[in-house]
Amino acid sequence: MVNRSVVASILLSVVSVASAQSARDYFEEIRSANGFSRYSDQYVCFPDTDTGGFTVLAKTKDIARAMEANGEPAKQSAHLEDHLIVHTFFKGVANDLQIFDKAKGPSDTEWSSDFAEPFHGRAVYMINWDTGRYRYLIFALDHSAQMPAAEVSGKCQLIHPGWTPNNSFKADASGAA
Repeated sequence: MVNRSVVASILLSVVSVASAQSARDYFEEIRSANGFSRYSDQYVCFPDTDTGGFTVLAKTKDIARAMEANGEPAKQSAHLEDHLIVHTFFKGVANDLQIFDKAKGPSDTEWSSDFAEPFHGRAVYMINWDTGRYRYLIFALDHSAQMPAAEVSGKCQLIHPGWTPNNSFKADASGAA
């Protein structure tokens, strides 16, 4: 006769192994359900260290180009000037959409957003559009505007590989950057 506690522990270990998902698994689950069909769903970014979170982002100028390419006139408003639309996900659940401002100057590689809660700070995305590599920095401005309090780095890729905006990084046919 089989010991019930042995069977129970085997079943629990199988269930826990089967339920462990990576950020990429959560992304693929949403993409399979056609969850990334908005103009702002252009790039997915995965951190180098997988904690179950990922980011979906797009430049507003690229959103306007995609809308115009589909025959939909893009409204010329402050939201479509030159911003980075950022949508973060954790364990497959979306957080609030954020809009990052382009840093001063001609480059489109640095974007920032200041906030007051839970502390006075600044979030900064630095993106190399040629390689897809990114850095995400959080500054606690009351302590230091130069030394980040937290930093994440990783790699972005196109969600829809057939889409190629101007000045974007190159992706192969599989969508891997």
